[in-house]
Amino acid sequence: MVTVRSDEERVQSIINFFKDYQLYIFSVIFVIAISVGGYLFSNNLKTNQIQAAKMIYENWQIASSQQESDELFEDLTVNFSNTGYSYLALLKKGSDLAKENNLEGSLEVFYQLKESSDGFFGNNLINDIARTNIARISIALGLFEDALSALEKYSNDEDAYTHELKGDALSGVGSNELAIQQYQSAIDKYTDNGLKNLVELKINNLETNE
Repeated sequence: MVTVRSDEERVQSIINFFKDYQLYIFSVIFVIAISVGGYLFSNNLKTNQIQAAKMIYENWQIASSQQESDELFEDLTVNFSNTGYSYLALLKKGSDLAKENNLEGSLEVFYQLKESSDGFFGNNLINDIARTNIARISIALGLFEDALSALEKYSNDEDAYTHELKGDALSGVGSNELAIQQYQSAIDKYTDNGLKNLVELKINNLETNE
């Protein structure tokens, strides 16, 4: 196996991601929030259930103690797991834990988000976000097989970053030729030259150490 970065560097990278891209993350949360009414309606959820989930979510955001916060979070994500408000809470908590360097805790939350957003009554967008974050954190923790498993059922056409993540995971398990193929696909799809150059460095690293 070729190690492009040390374990500490991988962990710091994921922490930096959630800090640097928190505006993007909360933009996603905002998009979910403004669409949550229509999404819930499409899944035939009763209005009173929507309102109950909304109230719990709002109370969770202003909880005055950790115990109260934990209880509200569990109530929302267990009893209203198919609502957009549950997705919002899971996405926010998973991101916050990652920024706090609690990657194991963050990973657990994103797995919960993946499970609750999967299936016929799930949501592909949320599920893809969950899988991407599972893969990203798993790679940082050296759990390369888990990262590949998370990306295996990615529902949308793979974008450049997904190819890059697959390349990182394949490199981690020693499948360098397959990793290079994924990296090349990422380069073909990236439009930013800086990102292209970073992926090219990963390819050069693998080829140099073969």
